[in-house]
Amino acid sequence: MVVNKFLIIVFFLISILNSLSADPIRYIDEVFENVTITEDVVYGNAPDLPFIFLFEWNTYDIDLDMDIYEPVGDTETHRPVIIFIHAGAFFSGHNELDDVVALSISAAKRGYVAVSINYRLGLNILSSYSGERAVYRGVQDASAVVRFLREFSSEYNIDTNNIFLWGTSAGSFIGLHLAFSEDDERPESTYGGGDDPDLGCIDCEGNSYDHNSKPNALVSCWGAIKDLEWIDPENNIPVILFHGTDDLIVPYNSGFPFSLNILLPFVHGSNQIRGRLNELGLDNEFHGEDGQPHEYWGTVNGNWLNGPNEYFSQIQSDAFLFLYNQMFNGDISIEYQADWNLIGLPLEVEESLSNVLFPESIEGTLYSFDGGYNPETSLTQGKGYWLRFNDAGSNTISGISMNENSIQLNDGWNLISGLSEDISVFSILDLDSIIIPGTFYGFNGGYIETIILEPGEGYWVRTNGSGSITLISD
Repeated sequence: MVVNKFLIIVFFLISILNSLSADPIRYIDEVFENVTITEDVVYGNAPDLPFIFLFEWNTYDIDLDMDIYEPVGDTETHRPVIIFIHAGAFFSGHNELDDVVALSISAAKRGYVAVSINYRLGLNILSSYSGERAVYRGVQDASAVVRFLREFSSEYNIDTNNIFLWGTSAGSFIGLHLAFSEDDERPESTYGGGDDPDLGCIDCEGNSYDHNSKPNALVSCWGAIKDLEWIDPENNIPVILFHGTDDLIVPYNSGFPFSLNILLPFVHGSNQIRGRLNELGLDNEFHGEDGQPHEYWGTVNGNWLNGPNEYFSQIQSDAFLFLYNQMFNGDISIEYQADWNLIGLPLEVEESLSNVLFPESIEGTLYSFDGGYNPETSLTQGKGYWLRFNDAGSNTISGISMNENSIQLNDGWNLISGLSEDISVFSILDLDSIIIPGTFYGFNGGYIETIILEPGEGYWVRTNGSGSITLISD
C-alpha cells in the first residue's frame, strides 16, 4: 500500500513537471488558436511598370498594399512585427502565396503582428540594368512599409524596436539590400538614363513618413546581395541565413541568378554573406543545407509542390528562436548605492521577481507607493520602488527594450520609472495637465530634482489629480 502511494505521488510529480516544461513560450511557440486578417491595407503609392514593358519610363501609379495578421484575444500593446516578402524573381508572385500565408499565420499565432506585403514587380531577364532597378524598387517598397508601421505603431500595437523582415528568394534580395545598402551605394542604373526616371533615394518612394527604415533583424531564405562591400560595421543588423548548397536559381556562393543567365547582375549568395558578416564580427546564424535546391522547404515560386516538408518546420523553429533571442538581448546596467535606492524596471523581462533581477538586494525590502507603502515581490514597468542593499554595486538586466509606456497616476505623490533610454520630463504626454511642474525627484542618498528620467531609476512626481500620462522615447 505504501509503495503504491509512493508510485502515485511520483507519477503525479512527474506529470506536473512535464506540464510545466511543456508550457508554450510566446514568440517561440504557437500560443494563440485563432488569427484575424486585415486585408489590402495601403502602405504607399508608387510608379509601377506594366507586366509587359519595353521601356522603364512607361509607368503608372499603383497603391502598395499588405495583409496584416494578428492573434485573436491578444492584450499586448507593444508587439514585435515580422514583414514577410514573397518570392517570384521580381516578375511574378503576390502576398497570398502559400509559404508567406502559412508563415504569417504561424507568426501571428506566436504573438507577432505579421505583415505580408505586395511590392512592385517588373523585370527584363535579359537586362542587368533592368534587374538592378527591379531589386531597388522592391527595396524602396520595403522601406515604405517599415516607415508606415513605425508611423502607425500605436494603431497596430507594434513595438518599433522590434520590426523584422523575413524574405524568401526575391524577397530575401529585398531584405538583404535594405538592411545592408545605403543611398551612396546605389547602382548607376537606378539613376536612369534617356527617358528612364531616376528612382530616387531608398526612402523616397511609397510614402513620406520620416522614420528609420532599417529592420531590427532579418531572416533570409535563399537570397543574395550585389556587393559584399556594402556590408560594413555600421550595418549591425542581425541576420539568420538559410540556403541549399545545390541552389541553381540563386547562387549559394557567388554567380549569376538562374545559373547561366549572364545578362542579370552578378550576386553573392548566403555562404559569401556569412563570410563577410563573420569577417566583420556581425551577429549572424547560418544554415547551409547540403544537397538542397532552391526553396527547399517544399515550394516552387512560393506555392507548395507537395505541401510543406520537414525543412519548413525546422526553418521556422530556427528563425523564431533567432528572433526571440534578438528581442531579449537588451542589456541595461543599473547602479545602486548601499542602503535605500529608488529603482524601476526598464525592460520587458521574462522574470520580474526582485530577488532575481537584483540578487544582491536585501530580501523583503521592495516597496511600491500608493498613498502608502506596500510590500512587493516583483516589479512592473512604469512603477517606481524602494529597494535596499547592504553594499553599493551594479546589476545588469536583460530583456526587450521599452520605448513607450502609459502610467496611471493618483492625486498627490507617485513613484514612477522611465523607459529603456533617457527621456526628458518635458517630452511626457500629459493630456490632462495633471503633473505639477518641478516635482520630479530622484534619490541618491538625498532627493534631487531632475528633468531626465534614466533607465532603471525610480522617481517621485506630484500631480494635482488622478489620470494617465504617456512616456515616449524618440
